[in-house]
Amino acid sequence: MTELPGWLPSLVRSLRLGYRAGPTLIAVAFLTTVGAAIPDALLALAFSLLATNIALAATLLAVLAIGGWLLATVSDRANRRFADRAAIVVEEHVARLQSEITTMEHHERPEVMDRISVLRDHAGALSELYQQLFSTLGALARLVITVGLLVAANPWFGLLGVVAVPAVLVSTWRADAERRAEEAGAQHDRLAKHMFELGTTPGPAKEIRVFGVQDKIRTTRRQAWRERHRKLSRARWQTAWWQAGAHALFGVAFLAAIVSAVHRPTTLLLVLAAGGRLAQYVANTVQQTHFFRTIWLDVSRRLAWLEDYAVAQTHSATGQPPRTLRHGISLDTVSFRYPGTDRNVLDDITVTLPAGTTVAIVGENGAGKSTLVKLLCRLYQPTTGRILVDGVDLATIDPARWRDRVSGAFQDFFPFEYTAGESIGVGDLPHIDDPVALHTAVSRAGAGDAVPELTTQLGVTWENGVDLSHGQWQKVALARGFMRPDPLLLVLDEPTSALDAATEDALFDRSADAAGRGVTVLVSHRFATVRMADLILVLDGSRLVERGSHAELMAAGGRYARLYRIQARAYGRTGS
Repeated sequence: MTELPGWLPSLVRSLRLGYRAGPTLIAVAFLTTVGAAIPDALLALAFSLLATNIALAATLLAVLAIGGWLLATVSDRANRRFADRAAIVVEEHVARLQSEITTMEHHERPEVMDRISVLRDHAGALSELYQQLFSTLGALARLVITVGLLVAANPWFGLLGVVAVPAVLVSTWRADAERRAEEAGAQHDRLAKHMFELGTTPGPAKEIRVFGVQDKIRTTRRQAWRERHRKLSRARWQTAWWQAGAHALFGVAFLAAIVSAVHRPTTLLLVLAAGGRLAQYVANTVQQTHFFRTIWLDVSRRLAWLEDYAVAQTHSATGQPPRTLRHGISLDTVSFRYPGTDRNVLDDITVTLPAGTTVAIVGENGAGKSTLVKLLCRLYQPTTGRILVDGVDLATIDPARWRDRVSGAFQDFFPFEYTAGESIGVGDLPHIDDPVALHTAVSRAGAGDAVPELTTQLGVTWENGVDLSHGQWQKVALARGFMRPDPLLLVLDEPTSALDAATEDALFDRSADAAGRGVTVLVSHRFATVRMADLILVLDGSRLVERGSHAELMAAGGRYARLYRIQARAYGRTGS
């Protein structure tokens, strides 16, 4: 995996992104945030005048205090307003980057998900990037003005600024160490959050209670958090001693400056006011630098990395899919293995799925059926070999345009908790508000009982929302898959696992009638339904071991025939 980009180019890219949220607010925030630092730093000068001119000192103190308060108030409001706008821009940008990655490969790579997890957790911090940058510049301005006042009183006092440098350098080093520790513990962090979601969301609630795994979930979460914090705590303790030493060095130098000015009241007041505030300004500068480097600069680098990764994973294919299939979809010696593994899930698959046919894929769990479906949808790229659409390599076709011509229902469908019409209509966004298209999809999926009204809100966590059984949710997902009227590829990957066999048979008949010239791919464990397919592919141990119609495979007496007869006996069926 590539290293994170340099901090300066990453910062520029993040600032350019944030700039789109409000250039005028940025200008106001910069002027007021940095401007507020000037009267704050000059208060030390006003205090030193108390020894010679009390009236002038009091007037100057009042002017500086009021001016600083006004600038700080305007700065706070401008920064808050800008952060609200920038949060929307940044979150949309991060979500778009992840969704535009052509394939799903990054979801299978733990090191990639660790980086994305940290970015996702801190994405909101990017909306405050300008505020933190201006605050850091303001802290530096206070530090420079204060050191300048001390040098004007006695050049030797400038050493106070010099001995403050180690504290800043140690803070910078400490920030890097903590960042590395946080990334090393990202996987434990994700595990802890996953355990929390398991214990607090309704989906797994039944099984958690029935199987009594509450303590197991709590223990796993606690162990994950402890492991994450153990790494982070070790890094913090190892660097804390160096930071304490750097601050102790500054304390000794400040004490020496006080002793040297004890016989000069004006200088002593300046040293006490400016030197005391210098310690505060050094701490503020260190703190701002620490947060800026650990959060904002690091998140900027992760954002730049995600941008580069998304570009690298986006294939430059610009070809167009055919309007209709004339011949079909062919797999030419296709093999595939998931990232980070050394075993092929599919091995040397060569077969043609003819246009206008229904192709069933059968095989035991883990044989590669769903993986083959994902390759056809171009959610993954073959490790070796090619997929051809009417003789054209799928890798040369624009992935977005290809998926515009693909539809389907998947075994791991997602329950979109919108209104019923919207949850179905996302399957064909241009027709999401078309009642004819929606009702047609509902009819094809046999989902009338699950969707009595298209305006019904789905999901009990929403106002007036209704609860659906797993089977009803699956029918909604089926209807979503039937929204596109003429897909080149219609995928039905275990689409009726929660439904009865009769419902699956009826669904198969309706989908076959509507297949047209496209290819319908059906993955099912029910052989009584599979037998109606035009072509049946039998996968075993990552290889394609048999192909043909039901009659041909039964006559061959091979693996398919044995599996069919076993299932037929289990369901009380006879014959071939």
